Amino acid sequence: MDGVEPVLYPLLRRDLIAQGPRYVVQIGDKVIDYNEDFRLFLATRNPSPFIPPDAVSVVTEVNFTTTRAGLRGQLLALTIQQEKPELETEKTRLLQQEEDKKIQLAQLEDSLLETLATAQGNILENSELIDSLNQTKASSALIQESLQESHRLQASLDQERDAYLPLAESASKMYFVITDLSKINNMYRFSLAAFLRLFQRALQAKKEEENTEARIAALETKLKNMVYEYVCRSLFKADQLMFAIHFVKGMHPELFQENEWDVFTGSIVGEMFKKEVKMLPFILEQENLPSWIDQERHGAVAVFKSTFPALYQTLCLSDSDLWLSFLQSSHCEQEIPSSIAKKISPFQQVSFQSTLELCRVETRLFQLWYHLLHGLMCWMHEDLDLLNTKHRQDRMHLIFN
Repeated sequence: MDGVEPVLYPLLRRDLIAQGPRYVVQIGDKVIDYNEDFRLFLATRNPSPFIPPDAVSVVTEVNFTTTRAGLRGQLLALTIQQEKPELETEKTRLLQQEEDKKIQLAQLEDSLLETLATAQGNILENSELIDSLNQTKASSALIQESLQESHRLQASLDQERDAYLPLAESASKMYFVITDLSKINNMYRFSLAAFLRLFQRALQAKKEEENTEARIAALETKLKNMVYEYVCRSLFKADQLMFAIHFVKGMHPELFQENEWDVFTGSIVGEMFKKEVKMLPFILEQENLPSWIDQERHGAVAVFKSTFPALYQTLCLSDSDLWLSFLQSSHCEQEIPSSIAKKISPFQQVSFQSTLELCRVETRLFQLWYHLLHGLMCWMHEDLDLLNTKHRQDRMHLIFN
């Protein structure tokens, strides 16, 4: 179900009608007996169902959808359990000790009140009562000190646990990246249980690093490798390169500047860009585009210039001599001027080439995968290393066919 049907409102509001010893409720045009033990559970696959305002007060919403924060906490617990089980044991012991101290403190307070309530005569002259109060005060001070020490130790343990938080955060990103594949093909669905099994297998890697940071880096590399291999074996060949680029985008969004990914995928629908498309004829009249650019691409270049003015200036397209080799080469992706290539990112190079021409898209995507996935992270398994020059053509056939 995707909502709450109005016919259920009398039942949800418990609009019961007493008829002798029994209760009934009217649902639609029928009057039905009501049992006090009756409970109604409504389930939906929609993670954000619409609940009408008049039903919010009578419906309790329980969301079992996996969230990034919830998954991060679950993965962190699995990591600590595998890497530093003594931390979890010590934290559990401290929590139990803290609860015991709080109980003792509450008992001392109750005992003090009871002693004062049952005291007879002048309290100041009752030496037994004064000794009892002094003893209670001393015990209370000791318990407070123990609680403060427990809090300090817990803070120290939490700091050690948080050292593994980057791994949990990275793994959480990976899961949501691969779940997005279902938008491409409904067959590309990966369960949380399968991902957790991969994560636990990665944690079982042999410990060869001496410090925590190196261990986390090694585990993250291992997990990326396992996730990529696992997912690629499940994809059609035509979608493997798409996943590689999508994986980079999800894991390293900082490599893509504002609007670059949207322009590349053609998903920009903002009002600013709609206005640019409407005003394209006027833009072309005002823009002084380089003469060496194909006239059929003037519209795309004009929108590119208005969208990324700083990048456009960096390209120095007005210098035709600088771009002469690029223009004449049949492998233009290899002829971007070195002085320009040093100033722009690999993804910006691909976006620019896509703006100038629509051919050799696969080659440009392959180069993008090379720079971003292999060149930056260097974690690909040998049997998935598509950059092995000896088998490059065969492996490109594997991806693109």
